[in-house]
Amino acid sequence: MVMTTASENRKRIVINLDYIMPNRLFVYPIYSFDGEKLLDVNEILTAQKIKTIVEKYGNKVYYFSSDDVSTPEFNNLYTSFVKKTQNMFGNILQDGTITDDDYRNSEEIVLSLIRDLEHKEIIAAEFLKGIENFDDYIFYHSVNVCLLTVMVLKWKKKYTQDIIKNIVLGAFYSDFGMLKLNKKILDKPDKLSKDEFLEIRSHPQIGYNIFKNINNINPIVLQTILFHHEQFDDEGYYSLPYETLPFPSKIVSICSMYDALTSPRPYREAYSSSTAMKLIVNSINGKFDYNLVSDFINSVGLILNNLQLFYRKGDFCILNTHEICLISEAPIGDYLRPRVIVFARYDYSEKNIKTKFYDHPVEIDLSKDLNRRINSLVVRRELIDALRNKLTDRKTLTDYLYVSPSEE
Repeated sequence: MVMTTASENRKRIVINLDYIMPNRLFVYPIYSFDGEKLLDVNEILTAQKIKTIVEKYGNKVYYFSSDDVSTPEFNNLYTSFVKKTQNMFGNILQDGTITDDDYRNSEEIVLSLIRDLEHKEIIAAEFLKGIENFDDYIFYHSVNVCLLTVMVLKWKKKYTQDIIKNIVLGAFYSDFGMLKLNKKILDKPDKLSKDEFLEIRSHPQIGYNIFKNINNINPIVLQTILFHHEQFDDEGYYSLPYETLPFPSKIVSICSMYDALTSPRPYREAYSSSTAMKLIVNSINGKFDYNLVSDFINSVGLILNNLQLFYRKGDFCILNTHEICLISEAPIGDYLRPRVIVFARYDYSEKNIKTKFYDHPVEIDLSKDLNRRINSLVVRRELIDALRNKLTDRKTLTDYLYVSPSEE
């Protein structure tokens, strides 16, 4: 929820402390709705502070997001990056090519971006949130996917700067092939026809053809452009076996999906950051493998969601063991491995799904039980209500059932 006050040209961002991970450095001051400052700039928000604030002021607080935490150097870098991108977009739109000079310039600007993001991920996230203010989706999508990919790769701390540079270049150029497609198809608010969808699916090959003749272009760049729409279930654009795909295209694929979900499109409004991350988690074993989703969530999940977890205590989830549970406690480390309480299990048959509720629910720490893991979060309202009603009827775990968003 974002509100802009008349007296201050800043965004007032409301956060729910139920989602906040304790012991995080918060870069902005936090205020109560009475206007009292509860946390100073760059102060650690400990579990005890969260408890004290909730007891006195409730779980909703806010902070002002402004450019004050940014730096002129990063602003200039971002502006330069955007300008260079606009020049290259213009060249491709005009004659369908990109020059060697344009490509070398983009290498230098990407290297600068990688170096500057060393300790400025929060600032980068603020730029990402501004995409809703722009009409040119492909252009800003390319910039945003580039930034997201930098943040994920730097978090992993296992790649050389040269490898990161080439992966990020592939991320940046991954959708440039879209520029050669019919804009009416890209802006169509209705369901695409079979032929229109086939045209959309051609953009990786078109992008590859644009860049393949650049002198000394790294194969990582070309592979990332060509394969960034492949999937874990082998149902991607080319239906290639997932295990044979280069890892850069997998990282770029998940970054691209997040930015696409959180951007407004002609056929839907933008999803919130927390909803987008739930949808990504629910793509495990479909579009993405578990480890890739875990890396994405743990590297940028809090940064992109105002330092809040995308789930809270009492949310329902389903494990790889077909067990149904609710989240009882946020994790200290891996955000996809919270403490959960298993209260039911479902089994498939050819005709239906049978669900058995346990008389004695069992609490499990997923950070210790590595044989179990979250496969999906329950997001359908009718299923959430059905589970809440069933637990209420059984007088089980009712202390964990929070008020649903539609009732708040």
